[in-house]
Amino acid sequence: MASRTPQQGAASTGINNHSLRSRPTASSQSKVQAQPSSSRTPATRLNAKEPAASKERAPSTRLAKLLLWVFLIHVGAIYLFTRGFLLSRSVLDSKSECNNTNVNSDRDPSWADASECWYPQQYKKAVVIIIDALRFDFVVPHHDLPEDEKEPYYLNKLPVIHNLLEKQPDNTLVYQFVADPPTTTLQRLKALTTGTLPTFIDAGSNFASSALKEDNWLSQFENSRGKDRILFMGDDTWTGLFPSVLTANNSHAFPSLDTHDLDTLDNGVIKALGPALKDPSQWDLLIAHFLGVDHCGHTFGPNDPHMADKLEQMNDQLEQVIASVSDDTLVVIMGDHGMNQQGDHGGDSDDEIQAGLVIYSKRKLNHAKHLRQFSLGDMLQYTKPVGGKVYRTVTQIDLVPTLSLALGLPIPFNNLGSVIPELFLSDPNPNHAIRNLLRAVRLNAAQVATYFESYMELHPTSDIALAIQTEFGQFFEHADNYMRSYGHDQGTENMVQALRLYSDYLRTSLTSCKRIWAHFDIPLMAAGGGILSASCLCLLLHITVFRSTGMPNNLERFLAGGTLVGIALARHLRPLLLMIETVQESSLGLVDIMIFSMATFSILGFLISSILQGRLLFTKTKAWTSVKGLFRWPPLSGFLACLFIFVNCLIFASNSYIVHESTFVIGFLQTFGVIGLLFSLRVPEKSQRNKAVLLTLSFMVMTRLLSLSTVCREEQGKLCSPTFYASAQQTVPSQWSLVTLVGSGAITPYLIRRLLGATKSMNGIALIWIDYGLRAGIILGSLYSVLDYEGSKSDRNKMTTGNTGNTFEPLAVGMAQAGGAYVGIKTFLVRFAFGLALIVGPAAWWTNPLCMDIKSVDVPVESAADGLVGRKQGSGAGAPKTERKIYILGYANAFGASYFVALTMLFLFVTLTQKPLGAIVLSVGLAQIACLVELVDLWRDADVAIWQQGVVARIQAESAAMSENPVEDGANGSVEDAEAAAEATAAKALAKQPAHPRLNLLLPTVVLSLMGNLFFFATGHQATLSSIQWTSAFIGLQKTNFLFSGILVVVNTLGPFLICAAALPLVVLWKLPPRGDKTGKITLFPELTRLCLMMMMHQSLVLVANMFFTGGMFRRHLMVWKVFAPRFMLQATALLSMDLVLVAVAVLMVMARVMREVTKVLSVKIV
Repeated sequence: MASRTPQQGAASTGINNHSLRSRPTASSQSKVQAQPSSSRTPATRLNAKEPAASKERAPSTRLAKLLLWVFLIHVGAIYLFTRGFLLSRSVLDSKSECNNTNVNSDRDPSWADASECWYPQQYKKAVVIIIDALRFDFVVPHHDLPEDEKEPYYLNKLPVIHNLLEKQPDNTLVYQFVADPPTTTLQRLKALTTGTLPTFIDAGSNFASSALKEDNWLSQFENSRGKDRILFMGDDTWTGLFPSVLTANNSHAFPSLDTHDLDTLDNGVIKALGPALKDPSQWDLLIAHFLGVDHCGHTFGPNDPHMADKLEQMNDQLEQVIASVSDDTLVVIMGDHGMNQQGDHGGDSDDEIQAGLVIYSKRKLNHAKHLRQFSLGDMLQYTKPVGGKVYRTVTQIDLVPTLSLALGLPIPFNNLGSVIPELFLSDPNPNHAIRNLLRAVRLNAAQVATYFESYMELHPTSDIALAIQTEFGQFFEHADNYMRSYGHDQGTENMVQALRLYSDYLRTSLTSCKRIWAHFDIPLMAAGGGILSASCLCLLLHITVFRSTGMPNNLERFLAGGTLVGIALARHLRPLLLMIETVQESSLGLVDIMIFSMATFSILGFLISSILQGRLLFTKTKAWTSVKGLFRWPPLSGFLACLFIFVNCLIFASNSYIVHESTFVIGFLQTFGVIGLLFSLRVPEKSQRNKAVLLTLSFMVMTRLLSLSTVCREEQGKLCSPTFYASAQQTVPSQWSLVTLVGSGAITPYLIRRLLGATKSMNGIALIWIDYGLRAGIILGSLYSVLDYEGSKSDRNKMTTGNTGNTFEPLAVGMAQAGGAYVGIKTFLVRFAFGLALIVGPAAWWTNPLCMDIKSVDVPVESAADGLVGRKQGSGAGAPKTERKIYILGYANAFGASYFVALTMLFLFVTLTQKPLGAIVLSVGLAQIACLVELVDLWRDADVAIWQQGVVARIQAESAAMSENPVEDGANGSVEDAEAAAEATAAKALAKQPAHPRLNLLLPTVVLSLMGNLFFFATGHQATLSSIQWTSAFIGLQKTNFLFSGILVVVNTLGPFLICAAALPLVVLWKLPPRGDKTGKITLFPELTRLCLMMMMHQSLVLVANMFFTGGMFRRHLMVWKVFAPRFMLQATALLSMDLVLVAVAVLMVMARVMREVTKVLSVKIV
C-alpha cells in the first residue's frame, strides 16, 4: 500500500486496523493526531465511556419535543387567525318558493295564467354548454390583426359564433362574462348556480367538492319538473356538488383532474351529446361541460397548436347543438373562467376573470331599438374594443336570475346577481317590453332585499348590516315607494325611472358586498396574532438567555402542565370572554377557546420554566451582567441579520413591495455577499482568505443566476420578463433547459464529490449514493422530462406543424410512431427515481450513515511522529524499519458529510417534482447552500485564529513587561520559578483577553431562510394561485390519486423551503470533528437548539408582520384578496412546512441517527 500522509479530514492513529463500526478495545486506545479544518473544540482521546442507549437519544428527543411544541403553537395561531380572516361566508338555508315573490301586488292583470311561478316561462327547454376556461377573446372574431403578425392559435377558431353574429344578430347575444375570483372551477360553478360571491378560502376545496346546500336554480328546476327531465354529461365536479339531482340515471360524469388528458372527457361528452340532441323528448335541461380547452391551457398554454385543435373540436359540437335545437329552446354557451398567458387560472388577472358568454335562440331574443328608445345604455357596461368591436359585459352571477326567470323558476334565495336586460325585451311592443323588463328587475330586487333582511337578522352587527343601513338599503325603499306611488298604470317614463332605481339598488348592493366580501372576525384574528407574537417572545428569550444550556431541564413538564391547565380551564373561559362586547359578535367556539387556552397556558409554562431556570441570573451581580448581555449592541453580523428581518417584515406594509418581493430577496442576498467579502478579508491565512473570497463571489454569482429564472405577476407589467417557460404564452419548458437538465446528471454529483472529497468524506454511503444513486435519480428525472415534453408534442402528429430545430426530434418521431407507448416508459422511469430518493437511498443511509473509513499506511520510522508506537516490520539487514499508521478518513467532517448526504436525498425528491428549469435552479441552490456552510466554517475558524493571535500578543506583551522590570527576589530563582512566572503571565493575559468569540448564527440562519424565498421564485412560483404548477400532480401517475397528487403539488410548491429548512443544521455540523472535552463530551445541542429556534423565530416574525398588515391595517384594502391574502397563505404554509421538516426530518430522523452512530463508533457523548 502506498504511503500517504494525513490530509485535511483524515485523522491518524497507531491503533491496529479494525472495522470502523466496531467499538475500540483497550489495546487500541491511543491518541488521535488529526489535522482537522476546524479548531473550534479541544483535542481529547478517541475513546471514552460509552453512554447508555437511552442517554444517547435524550438530546435529540428533547430538542424534537421543544420544536414540536413550537410547531403546534404555530398551527393553533394560524388556525385561529385564518378562522377570523378567511372566514367562510354565512350561508342562509332558506329556499325561494313559487308562491312567495316577496313583492306586494306584483301580478299584473296582463299575466292571466295563475299557474305561473314568479315570471312567465319564456322557454321550455335549455341547453347549457360549459367550455372550461373559454376566454372571451377565444369567442369573438378578430379581423384587425396586423398583416405581418402571426395569428395566435386561439383566435378565430369558433366561426360558428362569428356566423351567428353576422347572420342572426337578433337571435344571438355575446357578452364578456366576468368572474369573481378565485377563478377555480368549483367556486365558479357555485356562483353560476347560486348567484353568490365565493370566499377566498373556498379555493382550497377546488379538488374535493361537497354537496351544495344553498338554494340554486338546478335544484329549483328539479323541484319544478323532476330530476328525470335533467340530463348531464361532463366534469364530475357537478355530480359532487349536486349528488341528489345528478344521479347515475341522468348523468354521464368523467374524472376531471388529469390535465395531461385533453380528450378522454371531451370524447365522452361528445359520445353522449349526439344521441341526446337527436331525442330532445328525454330532457328539458341539458348540461354539457367540456374540459379539453382548460387542460390544453394547463399543459401547453393558450398559444399552442393543441389549443387550435380543441377549439375547432368545440366549434363542431356547437354547430351540431345550434342546428338541433327547437324554437322553444334557449342555448347558453359559456366559459366558467379564462386563463392567463401561461394557461393557468385561479387568480384575478383580466385574462383569468374574463370568460365568454353566448346566448342563442331560434326565436328573436331582443329588440336593440328598445335600449336606444328608452336610453337604457347608461345602465349597461361595455368592454374596451376587442377585435375591433365593443361588446356588453355582465358578471357571471347575473346569469342566475336571468336563467331562472326565463325558465319559469324562482330566483335562488341567496342570489346577488342582476337579470340581463336584453333577454326580457323580446316583445316588439315597446311598452310591453319595458313592462316585462321592469317586472323581472323588480322581482330580482325584491329577492335580493329579502336576502339582506334575513342576513341582517342573523348578523345584526356585521359589516353587511351596517352597509344595508348606510349605503344601499335606502335605494330599494326609494324604488319600492316610487313603484307603489304610480301603481300598474304608470306611463313609460315612470316605468323607466323605476327600472333605473331598482337597477341602482342591485348594482350598489353588489358593489358593497364585493367590498366587504366576508365578515372579518376580529377577536379570532387577534387571538391568533397574539399567540404567534407571544411564541416569538418565548423563542427570543430562549435564544438570548439559554445560549449555553440548550433548554431548561424542567421545560417539558411545564409545557405539558400548562397545556393540561389550558384544557381544564377552556370551558370556564368562555363565559368570561363573552363578557367582552367585541367577543359577543364573534364566531368563537369551544374548539377555538380550547386552542387559545392551551396555547396561552403552555406559553405561560414556558415563561415560568425559564424564570425558574434562570433564577441564578437574578442575583445582584449576575443579574446585571445578564441584562447587559441582553441589551448589548450586536456585532456586525447580528446587526445585519436584524436589519434583514426588519426590512423583510416591512415588505408587507405595501402591496407593491409584495408584488416585487423577489427583487427584495435578491437585494438581501447580494448585500450579504458584499458584507461577506468584508468578513472574508479578515481571514488571517492567505489560502483560506482567498478561498473565502472565491466562495463569497460564487455565492453572489449564483444569486444573480437564480434571479434570471422568473415568472411574472400581472401587477409587475413591463417591469418583469418571464424566462421560466419557453415563452410567455406557454407552460412548456425550453429545449435548452432540457439539455442542461440532462447535463446536470453528471455535473451535480461531480461537484458534490469534490465538496466531500475535500474532507476525505467520499467513503461508505457517500461513495455509493453520490456516484450511483443520486446520479441515476437525476438522469432518470431528466429522461422523464424529455419524454414528457417531446411525447406531448408528438401527440396527434404534431410533428407536421413545422417544428424545426428540435434537439430531440428523432426521439419524438419514434414516440409518435409508437402511438403513445412512451407513457408507460416515462412513468416507470420517474417512479424508479422516486424509489431511489424515498426508499433505496434512505434505507442504505440508515444502515450505515457515516462517511468515514479506516486506511492503514506503512510509514518509515524516521518519518513517524513522536509519541506514536507502531508495529515494527522488517528483519533483514539493511531493510528499512516501518510502522503501521491508521488514518480515519472523513473524521474532521463526520457529522456534516453524513447529514449532507441525507440532504441530497430530499433534494432529489423535490427536484423530481419540479419543471426542468426548476430542477436546474435547485441544483444551483444546493451549490449555494454548500458555499454558505463553507463560508460559515471559514469565518468561524478565522474568529478563533484572530482570538488566538490576540492571546499570544498579550502574553508576549506581558512577558516583555516582566523582562524589563524583573522581580528582585526571583532574579536568581530556579527554573521552576521561571516556569511558574510564565504560567502566571499567560493566565493574567488570558484573564484580560475577551472570551472566546462565537460566530453569530442568526445571520446564516436568516440568509438560509431568504434563500428559500429565492428558490421559490426561481422555480417558477409566485404568491398567486395561478402560479401553482398543478401539472406536477401527475408526475409518475397515469391517473389522479388524491393522496399522492396532493403530496406532489405541495412538494413542488414548498420544496424550496423544505430544502433550506433541512439544510439548517449544516451551519453547525459542517466540518465539526467528533472530539469532545476531557470527559469525552461534545457540547452540540445548545447551539443546534438556538439555530433551529432562530429560523422558526425569523419565519414567525415575518408571519406576525403579515398578519398585522394584512388582517389589521389592510383588510379592507383593494388588493387584500389579490395580493395580501395569497402572500399570507404562502407564508403560513411555508412556516408550518419548515417547522415540520425541522422536527421530523432534521432532528428526529437525520440528526438523531448521525449522533447515535458517531457515539457508537467513536465512543463520545454528545450533549
